[in-house]
Amino acid sequence: MKKLWISLILLVIVGCSFGVTTKAESGVRYDTFTISNGEFVPTQTAYMALTSQTEVYGESLDRPNDIFIDDDNNVYIASTNIETSTGKIIKFSLEDQNVEVIGGDFLVNPTGVYVDEDANIYVADRGGGIAYKLAENGDVLQTYTKPVSPLFGNDEFQPKKIVSDSRGNVYILNNGSRGLAQYTNDNEFLGYFGTNSITPSLRTILQFFFFTDEQRENLYQLSPPEISNVAIDNRGLIHTVTLGEESTGVKRLNINGENLLGEVFNLEDLQDVYVGPIGNIYTITKSGYIFEYDIEGNLLFAFGGQDESNQIAGLFNVPSAIAVDDSYNIYVLDGSSNELQIFTPTGFADLVHYALTLYQDGKYIDSRDPWLEVLKMNDMFDLAHKGLGNAYYSLGEYDLAMEEYAKARDQEGYSDAFWEVRNAYLIDNVGVILLFFFAFLIAYVINLKLHFFKYLFSPVTKGVNFVRKKSRIVDEILFMFSYLKNPSESTYLIKRENRVGYLSATILLLIFFSFYIIYIYNFGFLFNNRIIANINILEEILKVFLPIFLFVFANYLIGSIREGEGRFKDIYITTIYAVSPYFLILPILTIISQGLTYNETFIISLIEFLGIGLAIVYFFFMVKETHFYTVKETIVSIFISFFTMVIMLLGTFIVYILLNELFKLIVDLIMEVYYRV
Repeated sequence: MKKLWISLILLVIVGCSFGVTTKAESGVRYDTFTISNGEFVPTQTAYMALTSQTEVYGESLDRPNDIFIDDDNNVYIASTNIETSTGKIIKFSLEDQNVEVIGGDFLVNPTGVYVDEDANIYVADRGGGIAYKLAENGDVLQTYTKPVSPLFGNDEFQPKKIVSDSRGNVYILNNGSRGLAQYTNDNEFLGYFGTNSITPSLRTILQFFFFTDEQRENLYQLSPPEISNVAIDNRGLIHTVTLGEESTGVKRLNINGENLLGEVFNLEDLQDVYVGPIGNIYTITKSGYIFEYDIEGNLLFAFGGQDESNQIAGLFNVPSAIAVDDSYNIYVLDGSSNELQIFTPTGFADLVHYALTLYQDGKYIDSRDPWLEVLKMNDMFDLAHKGLGNAYYSLGEYDLAMEEYAKARDQEGYSDAFWEVRNAYLIDNVGVILLFFFAFLIAYVINLKLHFFKYLFSPVTKGVNFVRKKSRIVDEILFMFSYLKNPSESTYLIKRENRVGYLSATILLLIFFSFYIIYIYNFGFLFNNRIIANINILEEILKVFLPIFLFVFANYLIGSIREGEGRFKDIYITTIYAVSPYFLILPILTIISQGLTYNETFIISLIEFLGIGLAIVYFFFMVKETHFYTVKETIVSIFISFFTMVIMLLGTFIVYILLNELFKLIVDLIMEVYYRV
């Protein structure tokens, strides 16, 4: 009922009370997207552009800078009159036509506004170099000024944004690269909060090693990424958006200033952030795109864009702020066109919000029908599949829950459902399992005395030996196991007696590649972070073959220079045999991953560690025995070989770029001659 009332008020506002700007274009001229399996996919329109206006009940917006909506549906807009260099806070209600102006007699350029649960108004006046706490009637209760503290530094005090938590602490965005300046309610500076960190890149690491002390000093004057805006939710958790950060640009901070959201999908030009009714996070970028996330940081909708002509409803010129009321209506300020745009949710968005409300309240069973309706409208809506999976899990329908979790790529939920399915299977078949276990145990004990296993496997052994005698290629491929038992002696046989040829080693490498392909396509869903549809076979071929071929070539060159005994053929064959432990564990991992949950991840990790570790050990002994090096010479040879591989790749890349530019130049010359003639 409350939502209906607010919608009716908005319609009245649009028709009568606001100064409405008529657009040359009408209708939805922007697309809406969501995330499915890590990719942007189109979805139904989530929000309709309702109106755009430059004044509120006759009060001009001037240049609007910031907007906030309190719990009583009062809207506060901080704006600046450029001509008179004065500012004001416009307050109006969504439930009637009352409007008032606050601070018009002392504000200069207010760029941030926030209202706490006691109706106290916090204003960041950047132009005045001061922040205020105002009473509901506009009286000044407290000012926040530049602190006399070495912790603050030498920055000018130009507060851009401001929020306050339930304990009375005030957070002011001044210099975003330092974080948020934290004050007590009575203007005592406590320090900086939520400062972003500088993540070292390969470039900065190399600069640290190769730069002089003076260059390093200049290097480490780099500033952390700048916080561009701040918001706070009803739990008192600070939210920030940061410029220039991909995947971590949107943060929810705990009391220690640590990010609780993890990675989210975001653009790098984030302008503002706002927390909606059920903890949904709304952001807007400088390029005009609005993103809505759920409370966990899952992207629900992305829409909008830029329109410098100001002719298309729903697009923006230079957006400055965003806010959301308790009916999910979105309010966006445009600091260039001096407009307020209002968006209202569609039936599809309302359905998502309703299902999400039930989902977040733990009413998974009640949320099933709404999620099913969402999926009827868009089957690629990941969060709906996750919600449906939770509903089925609560109903005990674990097989159906697994299907939905798999569609949503919710590996944790899938693990919990699979645990239940596996437990049910084990309970139903415990008798058969115990029978086989004790039968094998008894047979094993008897075999210790009678040794009858060798007679059981004797036909297999004889068959393998017969095939090895008849086929040289099979014999040379199976020689791999002899190499793993004794790499030193096997290397001698390969070098001195040509025990293995090029063809057999190449076939073995192709067999290893087939193991790898089966592995990446069939590795257990819980442990496989690849999206099967996105696998590129050419890329996988390069991942397997290119490092091996590059190393063989590089190590042959280095061995020739450093008096190694290995021929190209020897290095090629022994390299393939040396990496065999890694490839041999892939079928094992593929099989056992089908029956494990997250609780048994250590088994996967242990097998991977053993396979990679053994491959490294054999790789070391391969170089040592092939070239007949000492330990020190082996280490140096491996290091130089890898360095040579990097140089070869860089050289190839540079040649590619030069040839590409040459090709473009030739094409341009040909086209120029063609058009002139």
